Amino acid sequence: MSTSKSLLMIIGLTLSIGVSAKHIVVPKVIYGNDDRYEVEEYSDKLFRDYAQSVAGMVKSYKLAEDPEDSEMLRFSRIQAQRSRALCKDEKYADQYTLPICSGFLVDDDILVTAAHCIADVDDCKRKSWVFDYVKGTEKIKKSNVYGCSEILLREEEESKYKVRDYAVIRLDRKVEGREPLKLRKLGFPHIGSEVVVIGHPSGLPMKISDGASVKLGFNKDEQISVIGTISKRRYYFKANLDTFSGNSGSPVFNMKSGKVEGLLIQGAEDYEWDEENKCMRVSKKTNSAKDVEEMVFRITKVKGLKKLLKKEADQE
Repeated sequence: MSTSKSLLMIIGLTLSIGVSAKHIVVPKVIYGNDDRYEVEEYSDKLFRDYAQSVAGMVKSYKLAEDPEDSEMLRFSRIQAQRSRALCKDEKYADQYTLPICSGFLVDDDILVTAAHCIADVDDCKRKSWVFDYVKGTEKIKKSNVYGCSEILLREEEESKYKVRDYAVIRLDRKVEGREPLKLRKLGFPHIGSEVVVIGHPSGLPMKISDGASVKLGFNKDEQISVIGTISKRRYYFKANLDTFSGNSGSPVFNMKSGKVEGLLIQGAEDYEWDEENKCMRVSKKTNSAKDVEEMVFRITKVKGLKKLLKKEADQE
């Protein structure tokens, strides 16, 4: 196969994971060292516990009842070296890929993700949310799989003055044994604040990634301008997170407080073509602020979320 055809194939693979034609999302990248860890191997138990409340979004038709066990679901076990054309010596190349986005619990049956992950309610109902898709998963418990009942909030927009990319959905039943994550309610993370992300990079089993900090944000001493990027920057911050497509919708935590600061929505390109070996390698950049492209939508800017959660609490 010619190089041009190989590149076209890779581009096709990349675009095939896109989930909304209206919003073409640029994937993510590694900054400095690769700071992705398996959930079970992560040293801080607090974040291992938080991982229990993070789910991966899967196309429902990818899951089928296991003929040998009616309580389990099977899926096509395709390794990343095939689904992403990764070089065999790349980290996690031998692991199975499945989720196409990530999301997290904010109430018993309410989950937050990126808007570009679900186009509308019909699209939402064609997707399933899987908890505990971690290293070594060969089959999935039916009890860990949830459907989408309705979209409660959703905005997807990007212009010179603003960016919005979030969706809040109600699952088809309450989630048992998992705690909603704690959210920042006021203010914003300052530049230099250490952050952690949990999700499914490139559709892999769940990873926790740290070693990152806020590199570009909105500071209260800056003047709000109706023109230029300062106005737009109110909605997001950038951090040198090691994230990929599949991490869209992942919760980004303040390492010190343990609260969710926002959700991952955009970033730099994941992979680069290795012409010699005819495969893809993880893109790498420096930790310099000018190189950082991972964009996190601030959770305090999810319009109506605070009121929605208060209403849910009042009804209990």
